[in-house]
Amino acid sequence: MIRRSSACLCSSLLSLAALWGCGAAEDSEGGVPQFTPPAPMTPGNTQVPGAPANAPPAPVGDGTGNGGEVTPTPSLQPSGGTPAANGGTGVQGTPPPAAPQTPAAPGEPAPTQPAPAQPAPGQPAPGATASAGCALGNAAPALNVPNTIVTLPDGYDGSTPVPLLFAFHGANRSNLEMQMQDSRTVGSGLESSYVMAFVKSAGAAWDLNTDYPRFEAVLDQMLAQFCVDEAHLFAMGHSSGAQFIAQMLGNRSEQRFAGVVPVSSNDIGATWQPVPTMLIHGLDDLERPNDLDGAQDITQYTRSNQCGNTFQAVNVPTCTTFAGTNEQVNAGCRQFDGCAVPTLFCNHDDPHYVDDRGPTNHGWPCFANTQILSFFESLR
Repeated sequence: MIRRSSACLCSSLLSLAALWGCGAAEDSEGGVPQFTPPAPMTPGNTQVPGAPANAPPAPVGDGTGNGGEVTPTPSLQPSGGTPAANGGTGVQGTPPPAAPQTPAAPGEPAPTQPAPAQPAPGQPAPGATASAGCALGNAAPALNVPNTIVTLPDGYDGSTPVPLLFAFHGANRSNLEMQMQDSRTVGSGLESSYVMAFVKSAGAAWDLNTDYPRFEAVLDQMLAQFCVDEAHLFAMGHSSGAQFIAQMLGNRSEQRFAGVVPVSSNDIGATWQPVPTMLIHGLDDLERPNDLDGAQDITQYTRSNQCGNTFQAVNVPTCTTFAGTNEQVNAGCRQFDGCAVPTLFCNHDDPHYVDDRGPTNHGWPCFANTQILSFFESLR
């Protein structure tokens, strides 16, 4: 199927192994995502109407940073009470009791509980709410949304509502760099399943007063022009973009997101209405010198989501870092108990980010996109 992408400088979007590098630039914290230059891309069936407007080079506001895709891994599943082997908050929890089962007849195997039915990625969920754009029935809409790169999923027909995922870049990065280099979503299940909107901040970093009205304008246009599921609006962001998510929730009482994934955010000391969250934060994030392992960062999400102090470790297979060192990455994921909504914390050790002090865990880890898709799909 054709994936259509606007504001891209390359002639086609292929697999992650063939990503075109767009040039890493230093962010406000002095670091860049480390990656191996990929092979050139070859022509394909991709619509590329133009390039995104770039922001001024000077950093703005909150002093936040930057950011790397993924070996396929199974869905996030609690492993039953073994604490993750890394830092952060929480203590080992007691596994929840198993659901009651009907005893098997003599000589028959024990029955198993069927897994909850979920829609296939990109397909409408039972509770989907069609946006106004669905009435247009336009399978090939114009992708000219200001300050935004828009991609459409495989099989987009303009009439079937699919989730909309916003992606917010790090400081001194562009939305194109977020897509192509930092989160590396091209060829991932995220782009093949959801309508995606990579928004560019007005300045070098996200400023709530300036950028929140611009985000709302983009959202209004997306709902009017594209067929998306208003009940499943998602957001992910890196560093300054992760801060922007927290600020929207805490300072603007934003409640339209059905789930969020902040990567390398920082505790802003706010509390908001519960929203399903998977926080990704490194164990040794040198861009967060006052919160290297995210022990403070996670508290704003567990507090807002009314979680208990215990958690269950989540099985996420290791993956190989994009730093080019062949290191195996431990995701360090756990799910908190007693929360009003699902709340996960992946406290990883991926060194796929380099600043003037050397490799650190501030970047977008190799397991992220597969687990982000798994998390969002679990909410449908």
